[in-house]
Amino acid sequence: MLGKLLKYEIPAMGRKLLPLYVAWVATALLLGLSAQMADSRNEFMVVIFGLLYTAVATAIFVMTVILIVQRYSNSLLGDEAYFNHVLPVSVAEHIGNKAISATIWIFVTVLVAILTGLMIALGAIITGAGDGFSFGQLFRDLAQIDIDLPKHFGLYVIEVLILVIASVVKTIMQIYTAVTVGHQVQNHTTLASIGAYILVLMFESAVGRAFLPLFLNVEYGSDGFMEFGRIFLPTLIASIGFSVIYFFVCKYLMEKRLNLA
Repeated sequence: MLGKLLKYEIPAMGRKLLPLYVAWVATALLLGLSAQMADSRNEFMVVIFGLLYTAVATAIFVMTVILIVQRYSNSLLGDEAYFNHVLPVSVAEHIGNKAISATIWIFVTVLVAILTGLMIALGAIITGAGDGFSFGQLFRDLAQIDIDLPKHFGLYVIEVLILVIASVVKTIMQIYTAVTVGHQVQNHTTLASIGAYILVLMFESAVGRAFLPLFLNVEYGSDGFMEFGRIFLPTLIASIGFSVIYFFVCKYLMEKRLNLA
């Protein structure tokens, strides 16, 4: 059933975000093409495209967060909850569905941000090279670049990626917990949610200070990279632990204290 929920939830967010992604890529390409033509006559256009790119990027990041909150609040705590909670789906599956979809779209947004950065760079390269530009030559030049990667670099990348994913999931569950707790106050839901989020951060801060000694003995390897093995497991356990706590808080409140009146 979780898979069926995701087939609906992921496209629902995509219908609102994908058009913004297209506009983002377009403005990035325009900015890149105009960057190498900046002179007294057209540098104004570079400024305009730069401001437009920044505005679109900001709007997308804000919209992503707003959609994550709205999809959770409206579907499971608001008017749509009357329908969703009568489906043959457990509360755990509902929460998991929202969290998985939110995580996917956060990473899609980050990937599009990286893509727009490449589009700006590519546009600048094409314009700067003029008629003599060749993709083949560009790829050959890139292939000749010799990068001396540190020892165990691949392992570090995997560990960092895992920690980033765990951190994103934890942040999403923080937001869901704050929204769910705030929903208990019917007349001031928004203010209560903000207050709950502050309390969640204070809770994590207090727990973090209690376990801070685990992170004080971080050492560096001979290649100058941090020995992630010293902090990877504790950090991962902490992120998963907080996510589980927030998950069960949401689950309990939704099962026992949900008020749709």
